[in-house]
Amino acid sequence: MTASLVIEVDRDSVAMGDDVSSHAHSLAVEPGTALSVVLASAAPEIRARGWSWVADVDGRVAAVWSVDQGVRLLVEDSPVSAADGPRRIHFRYFLQIDPAWLYQRLAEGAVADRQALERDYRPIGDRRRDEEERRRERDSPARYLSAECTEALRGFGAEFDLHNDRMARFALLGSSMRVQRADTMTMTFDVTNRVVSSIRPVAVAECWLVAVTGRRMRQARGWAPVPDNPRIPVPELRPMGSGVAGTARWTTRGMRGDPVVQLTGDEAVLAYRLSANRSIGEIVTILSAR
Repeated sequence: MTASLVIEVDRDSVAMGDDVSSHAHSLAVEPGTALSVVLASAAPEIRARGWSWVADVDGRVAAVWSVDQGVRLLVEDSPVSAADGPRRIHFRYFLQIDPAWLYQRLAEGAVADRQALERDYRPIGDRRRDEEERRRERDSPARYLSAECTEALRGFGAEFDLHNDRMARFALLGSSMRVQRADTMTMTFDVTNRVVSSIRPVAVAECWLVAVTGRRMRQARGWAPVPDNPRIPVPELRPMGSGVAGTARWTTRGMRGDPVVQLTGDEAVLAYRLSANRSIGEIVTILSAR
């Protein structure tokens, strides 16, 4: 009886927390098995559509793997053997780069440099995502932000470019903001794609968003700033690690049913102190007063 060939398999971590435990394991295969079959058996257990992985076999780029397209070899589909191996397979995570595009680039001879390929793919990916978001906007009347929130934002000068069931994007005083659902959180991004806030539930996020836009409107019109005097108990914020360029970040403890609020920068904190435990109508009244 022919002894099995034991191959060491590992993969990149895909996010914080994914590296808590090792992904390394051993895979026993029968000599003579095609490399494509081995790679399919060794593929990452993360089955997310649109995610791409590059398989390195004994240090050589051998294939692109994805849930969408399976194994696409960049080398000959030769049988594995005890003499020739392989001994090690490592799957490198190439983010949400389209697997067909990635395979084509590598087949044409591009170096499997994730940073460089991600940079090349970004305009294509951005265009495709925008097309998908606009399709959702056309096909469904559902909108992520409530009518009350949308009206308040427009009243403070927001001009909506896109609004569907999971995302809103608008211009405000020459800048842009993007609000979108991420699992149970509502995340807000500024013009540089920096995360400014991540809040749950969405009603709390809407109040915060109205406070941010209203404060900016007052500043643009030269009105006096609203005093930083909440007068209503505000859930405690505690420091998190610094963000981009050392910008301070803050979070609530998320205890006793309090909202989960994560903020970046002083402006975000001041808006939260104003909006916490107030309704959209109350916030609009405060920020509209001369």
